[in-house]
Amino acid sequence: MSLPSGVNISNECLSAFKDLLYKRGINKPTFIIYKIADDEQSIVVENSSSEKNYEAFLQKLTSTLDHEGNHAPRYAVYDVEYDLNEDGKRKTTVFISWMPDATPTRLRMLYASTKEQLRKTLDVKVSIHADDLHDIEWKTVLSEASGGRL
Repeated sequence: MSLPSGVNISNECLSAFKDLLYKRGINKPTFIIYKIADDEQSIVVENSSSEKNYEAFLQKLTSTLDHEGNHAPRYAVYDVEYDLNEDGKRKTTVFISWMPDATPTRLRMLYASTKEQLRKTLDVKVSIHADDLHDIEWKTVLSEASGGRL
């Protein structure tokens, strides 16, 4: 699928997302991290993991460096599980756009122009744009996932 920016969403992106939604058992992914490939022609899966620790996910998402040593932008989907007590346990998939402040303007524009198309293709309703770690602290993500109920 080609986007207006000229960047394609690879089939592996959709396949990995379907695994996150429908796969069962201990190998079911909890999160997927996507990136725009180095040739800037497609969005690809950088990491898919069944790791349940949110801090481990956050570390993987925010620690990637570009070829100049700056923190690199990424997209991610994360399955947030939460308990509403009397209303029971819930699970919501959250789309995260990670855009560190040091991202060069051209790359920032490329990620911005493909973000909504990827989110819509994956059909993820809850979305968070993050420029710094404060924007994706666990309590913030939990609040967004629960519609402000937590």
